[in-house]
Amino acid sequence: MRTANTHKNMARCAATATLACVLGLGLAAPAYADTASDLAAARTKLEQIGTQTQQIYDELATQTQALDQTAGEITQKQQEIADGQAKLSTYVAGEYKTGGLSLLQVLTGVDDLSDMLNRLFYYGKVSDKQAQTIQEVKELKQQLTDKQSEQEKNVAATQKKVDELNAQQAEAQNVVNSLDSQLQAELAAEAEANAALQAGINASTAEKATVSNETAGTTENTNNGGQTSNNNNQGGNTPAPTPAPAPTPQPSTPPPAPTPSAPSQSVDGGSVVSRAYSKLGCAYSWGGIGPNSFDCSGFVSYCLTGRYCRLGTTGTFMGWTRVSDPQPGDVVVNSYHTGIYIGGGQMIHASDYNTGVIISSVAAGMNNNYIFVRY
Repeated sequence: MRTANTHKNMARCAATATLACVLGLGLAAPAYADTASDLAAARTKLEQIGTQTQQIYDELATQTQALDQTAGEITQKQQEIADGQAKLSTYVAGEYKTGGLSLLQVLTGVDDLSDMLNRLFYYGKVSDKQAQTIQEVKELKQQLTDKQSEQEKNVAATQKKVDELNAQQAEAQNVVNSLDSQLQAELAAEAEANAALQAGINASTAEKATVSNETAGTTENTNNGGQTSNNNNQGGNTPAPTPAPAPTPQPSTPPPAPTPSAPSQSVDGGSVVSRAYSKLGCAYSWGGIGPNSFDCSGFVSYCLTGRYCRLGTTGTFMGWTRVSDPQPGDVVVNSYHTGIYIGGGQMIHASDYNTGVIISSVAAGMNNNYIFVRY
């Protein structure tokens, strides 16, 4: 755990600020926060377009199937018409079976009145039946043609929607790719800046340690030199020194309280935030510790350590040292949820099954009773 000792924090902040000025680094919130937010929004838009496109594709498939069914019905009706025309020919016998004869053809060669009446009867019956069939065929063809025309219009309109959504999807994918490349470049620059800052801090610490050791060595040599001088002044004729008076007893002083031990390893806030950004979009799974799915405490554990392990639960994190000036890389936690603070009132956390690892405001992600702690 990182110590919250006030003096140590003040010294660390002062050293960091000095080195940042020397190295030309700012201490503001990470520059990539806005890009990451834009990337998350672009990915959400791309998913929405994909969902709409799938729905339109389903609609187009249904309409195309209906159009094919209508074409099949037209073919079937045409066959029924042909069958009906064949049946009509059975109403006449002999030379009348072909149908379609004119009145003159029917009456030609009449032998007697009975023959003429029979011919007229069959001719009239065939003519009426043909007229009725022709009218039914016309009406059926018109209905099917109208239906087919309407279906073709619907298919064309739906296909236009598909083309528009495909264009939007391609454009959204280009935006996502561009923002993703920009985010990776900014993360790389941020990591380089953090490394330079850490190197400066390490160099400053080493220099202070060297100066401290040199000062201690000079003091020791001075004390030893004084003792040597006293020893050289001793001679055979020098009277023995007067015994020093016994020291006056002083009231006992209680031993100082033990200083909390330092963490086993240094935790860099920039590295913690970089790990958090690298897992944006990963799925949520209860008990997950990575690499592709996390629960909230498993995600925080990975960000802090860089390992797929679990440091504890939200109850564990709430026992860590609280801070009132949260910095990027600190932990946001309450009794039921936790995440990594990235500055600007925002956090990255493994939210739920529907959204996975996302960026949101601390207030929205934690609701209430949250605190900031430092690892």
